[in-house]
Amino acid sequence: MPQTQGVPHISLRHLKALAYVARHKNLTRAAKELNRSQTAITKAIGELETQFEIPLFERSPAGMKPTLCGEKLAHWVELAEAEFRAAGASYQNIKVDVKDASKLSVFSMSISYKRLASFIALYDHRDTKIAAQHLGVTRAAISGAVRELEDLLELSLFERDTNGIHCSPFCLQLARHLKLAFAHLRHGIDDIASLDGVTYGTVAVGTLPYTRTVLIPRAMNRVLKSHPQLEVSTTEGRYAQLEVALRSGDLDFIVGATRPLGDEKELVTETLFEDRLAVIVRTGHPLTKQEKVTLGDLQHYRWILPARNTPARLLFDRELSQDHLPRPEHTIETSSLSTVRGLLLESDSVALLSEHQIYFDKLYGVLTALPIALNHTYRPIGVTMRVHSHLSPAAQLFLEQLRQVAQEMPKQ
Repeated sequence: MPQTQGVPHISLRHLKALAYVARHKNLTRAAKELNRSQTAITKAIGELETQFEIPLFERSPAGMKPTLCGEKLAHWVELAEAEFRAAGASYQNIKVDVKDASKLSVFSMSISYKRLASFIALYDHRDTKIAAQHLGVTRAAISGAVRELEDLLELSLFERDTNGIHCSPFCLQLARHLKLAFAHLRHGIDDIASLDGVTYGTVAVGTLPYTRTVLIPRAMNRVLKSHPQLEVSTTEGRYAQLEVALRSGDLDFIVGATRPLGDEKELVTETLFEDRLAVIVRTGHPLTKQEKVTLGDLQHYRWILPARNTPARLLFDRELSQDHLPRPEHTIETSSLSTVRGLLLESDSVALLSEHQIYFDKLYGVLTALPIALNHTYRPIGVTMRVHSHLSPAAQLFLEQLRQVAQEMPKQ
């Protein structure tokens, strides 16, 4: 089987040939549209079937009908081809003197995957040494492949200065489309591998602070219990960083407090449930001995808060405004739950968190929530995905489990 991690080790020209034969169900018409010989197309299909060790077409005098595996793979290849075309359209906008950008090998899927792999590795790491180590090649191979690509496009993709390697505007667009294209191809490989009744593949999840204690771990445990052959990877970070990874196909979705999307056309959110923030302290904190506690009672305590302009922080600021209270001074800002826990356990500080985030701390009696109802801090917790996102079977399984776990979460 070809590799499913990173850039698939399959000829892009062969995959495109498969998609066209599946579309026309006729070798002659596919060869004519691709401007290739029937012999070349036949050879391409044969090599793919050898690589996958499965028949992709049923051959008869009436034509070539794709098998279920062939049909599945062709679907994902067509999605990948659309990303190559979109990259070509972006290139055409800046290279108006080029007659037909879609015919360039980089946009017509006629280029070697190795050259594109070098480009993507350098884009991801911004360092030729690390990119070379990632692909198991020499630095010269990375530089040579990227230089050939730049020569083909007749423009610079990377700029180098004393501060490192920087991407040109078109480099950012090209990388995004290519990474999405290769994500589709990886999903296609996983999809046909799953047709024997066992779902294979990797789920890539971006996690925001709220989800890392219960929601994500519980969903992971459940999906891996029933599908132990799956691989799940999580990426932690700020929303802006995760959004970039989501848009380029490095993540299947982001799970956490959702953001208002406004006129956003490329992303969509699905709300799983709403949650309210709470004031968290250590067990034995002086305020736990009071029968009634108000926000005003906390003015002289040091606050541990999320970063400015995050949804939780904005809701907290609104809560203070509703109660006509000043914003706390000398705060500590962190999204690290382990850091918050350490600070709370060794001081009388107070923290703004969800009770879900301290689920196990409450269970073991080390942290608790003060009896203060922050009624203006409800926020939607959900999944952010690409519009018309084509999830792999593995990602779809994980999403279904997330929805189930979310339904069981206690309401605050």
